[in-house]
Amino acid sequence: MKRTNRQLIIGSLQPFLFCVGMYCVVLIFSIFVCTSVYRAMNPKKFNVTAAKSTNDMAAAGTTVMVASIK
Repeated sequence: MKRTNRQLIIGSLQPFLFCVGMYCVVLIFSIFVCTSVYRAMNPKKFNVTAAKSTNDMAAAGTTVMVASIK
C-alpha cells in the first residue's frame, strides 16, 4: 500500500504533538503542586477564616441549645 503525502505529514508531526500534549499535562500538574506548596508554607491566610467560621458556628449552636433548654 502506497502512503500518501498527508499520512507522511501526520506521522512526522506525531512526536511534536506528543511533546505539546505532555507539556500541557505537566503545566497543569505543576500548578497544583505549586499551589499546595504555597499553602503549606503560608497556612495562616487559608486556615484562619475556616477556624473563625467554625468557632462562630459552634458558639451559635451552643447559644441556641442553651436558649432551648431554658
